[in-house]
Amino acid sequence: MPKRNNRVPKESDRERRPPELTLASFLSGSLASQTSVVSEGASSADQLDFVGTRSTSKEEEKTNETIGFAVKRTKKGKIPISYENRAKGKKVTVVSNVTGDPGILLQELKKKIGAGGVVRGETVEIQGDHQVLVEKFLTGHPCLK
Repeated sequence: MPKRNNRVPKESDRERRPPELTLASFLSGSLASQTSVVSEGASSADQLDFVGTRSTSKEEEKTNETIGFAVKRTKKGKIPISYENRAKGKKVTVVSNVTGDPGILLQELKKKIGAGGVVRGETVEIQGDHQVLVEKFLTGHPCLK
C-alpha cells in the first residue's frame, strides 16, 4: 500500500485572502465594498453586480428547484404513475406525462427514494415498486399540474 503524503502546505501554497472573507459572506455581498475579489480588469460596479446576484430568499430557492419540469395529470385528474413487470422479474415504477426536463425529476426521485432509474422520452422509470413514495413526492411538490 502506498504511503500517504503528510506534507503540510507552505505559506506560499495557501490561498491568500482576507481572514474575514468566507464563501457565505462573499455570496451575500456583505463584504463586497470592503474587499476586491474580482480580477483587475473589472470595475467596482461590475464587482457589486456580480456579488449581488446570489441573494435569494428561501421561497425563491424552492421555486428554482421545480423549474425545468412538470407532471401533467391524466384526463380524469389522476397522477400518471404506473407499475410494470419487466423481464427476469424486474419491477419498475413509471411516471408519465413529464414535460420540460425529465432528467431533473429523475435526479430528485433518485435522491428521495434511493433507487436507480432512467428517462425514456416523456417518461421516468424508477427501479422497484415505489408508487406510494412517488405519489407522496409529487403531491407535496409544486410540479404537479
